Amino acid sequence: MNTTFFVLFLLLVVVASNVISNHLKWLPLPMLYIIGGALLALIPLYRNYLFNPTIFMFLVVTPILYNDAQNASRYWIGRGAINIFSLSIMLVVTTVLVVGGLLHSIFSVLPLALAFALCAIVTPTDASAVSAFSNPNPKFQIPFIILNNESLFNDATGFVAFDLAIGLFLAGAVTIHHALALFLLEFVGGLLLGSFIGWIFHRIRSLLIRSQDDEPLVMMVLELTVPFIVYYLAERLELSGILAVVAAGLVQGVENDNLRFVSSRMQIVRTSVWEIIDNSLTGIIFVLLGISLPTIAYQIGNANHLTLLIAIAISLYVLKFIIRLFWSRYLVWMHIKSQHRWQDSWLMAVSGASGTISLSLAFLIPNQIHPNQWITRNSLIFIVGVTILISLIVAAIVVPILTKPESSSSFKPKHNWRREMIMVAINQLKQQAANHPAEVQVVTDALSQQLHQHRRIAHRKLQQIYRYAYEAEIQAIQELEANHQITADESYYYQEFLTLSLYTLNNNPFKNLWLRLKFGIHVGHLFKSLAETQNTFLTSPIIAEQYYWQRAFEHHHEQIIPLETAGYQAVNQALKKYRHQYHDSVELHEARRYYHQRHRRMALAAPDAKVLYELFLSAFHSEYEFLQQNLQNDKLNINVAQQLQQKIVFDELAYLQNSDAFAPH
Repeated sequence: MNTTFFVLFLLLVVVASNVISNHLKWLPLPMLYIIGGALLALIPLYRNYLFNPTIFMFLVVTPILYNDAQNASRYWIGRGAINIFSLSIMLVVTTVLVVGGLLHSIFSVLPLALAFALCAIVTPTDASAVSAFSNPNPKFQIPFIILNNESLFNDATGFVAFDLAIGLFLAGAVTIHHALALFLLEFVGGLLLGSFIGWIFHRIRSLLIRSQDDEPLVMMVLELTVPFIVYYLAERLELSGILAVVAAGLVQGVENDNLRFVSSRMQIVRTSVWEIIDNSLTGIIFVLLGISLPTIAYQIGNANHLTLLIAIAISLYVLKFIIRLFWSRYLVWMHIKSQHRWQDSWLMAVSGASGTISLSLAFLIPNQIHPNQWITRNSLIFIVGVTILISLIVAAIVVPILTKPESSSSFKPKHNWRREMIMVAINQLKQQAANHPAEVQVVTDALSQQLHQHRRIAHRKLQQIYRYAYEAEIQAIQELEANHQITADESYYYQEFLTLSLYTLNNNPFKNLWLRLKFGIHVGHLFKSLAETQNTFLTSPIIAEQYYWQRAFEHHHEQIIPLETAGYQAVNQALKKYRHQYHDSVELHEARRYYHQRHRRMALAAPDAKVLYELFLSAFHSEYEFLQQNLQNDKLNINVAQQLQQKIVFDELAYLQNSDAFAPH
């Protein structure tokens, strides 16, 4: 039970951090995760928590690497093989040897083998953590592609270098031949094993698709087991589990490219599932770091000791950064000629932040590491933790500055295009309002709601608008009575309906329960039917109220529709004046939507499902035409167009999956 609640707390911290990140753009999301983890460490049950690195690698890191490999571009991996070799192998080896030797000479308390181990731990880069706070800028597309490809393969080199360094410290000596043989065995063996298992899964998956057994449940469960099987078998054979998982992911990615439009539903589900899993697990990793750091710092003890360890961490980061900067400048091929070569190099150096794999390696340090009173296992983990924090903080400050796109007035912001696209669809629909008033109202309400979905409603202001509309409608009904167009009874009961509607719109749960009981009893008494009582009680009070008064008027051989129509027209005129005086707002939109829906339910015929479907198709078609026209006229860039197209596709899926929600109520 404790483990269950701990996982629940981890997920809640991840969720809270993502919410806060939407409002604190200047603070990187990984830093929020770490802060959330440190706060979680205040709970007595988790105050001295240190996670099991083996289980952590198997359950958390493995699926993340598999998904990253699936989404990597095989084209750029093939084209950038030289860069992958340069950054993922040669740079890691150079950093371990040079920086490790310098650290040992500067800080003599740090044994040479453990200095090598520290360098091996922090050399794997976390491109996904950096991309979380970089600005989309086509100018730096190539550097980010190289960074992503590097992060897939340098993990394995870091693991092998780490194993050799720890072996050197424990055994006292490691031969070059042994080191090279171990590296080739783990590296090449891991790639071959992962590729083979990935190919087997590819054959199974292709067979399921051909036999029409590619249900999302079957395919996703099968796919989610692959990284764990691959990692387990590779580790049992003493090969690189990390590289085996990456190789299996790359093979799977090749198959995903070949599928294209085949098994489309499964691919959409798969993308959504992996997005949730990847983001959740990445967040959990940094939350665990935040939980562990206070415990490690407490166990280390005195201030002088902490000062020394922080100095080692800063030196480690600076030396690693310098080597990476010049390596990126002179020993990395950028594929195309760049006019900002030093900018590219600075970006690649700063983006070489340590992250998930470094944290995993740090906790794999054996417990028997204790060469002197200054350096212990906890000390080494603390140094790695501080180095990770420094690399993330520096990247969070510098990367947004480097990747900030040049100001351009040729393209409007995405949200402006989105609003304009929706308005085009709404205006096209309104041309058919004369033929299908109820159906057009349903579709336009659904589309217009998107214009205000991310704006907060001020309920006091909304109540003021409802009061303003209520007074306009009351005045219109009283004028009808004064002109003898309606009877006194009709006026009295309709005004009672309006007063009760205003009361209902307060949306108080206790009032709503009372109204459900009231309308249920009244309707049951009116029609002498228990079924009518039940249906009314289970209906929203706002709808039940309209239903009740409509039936009550009919029961007394009176018509509520002319009164409601006159009131609706008066409200529309009043809200138009309100809009000109106080401008448009989400509250005004909400009020207008309520009156539109009330008028449709009470005065118009029930919407036809077939016409609704046709109108939704027409609306989506108008949005597609809008995109195509502006793209052809070079008013819209392709990146924004693809994002808007994705929105239309998701809207279409949402409608198909929830078409009953648009049925008349």
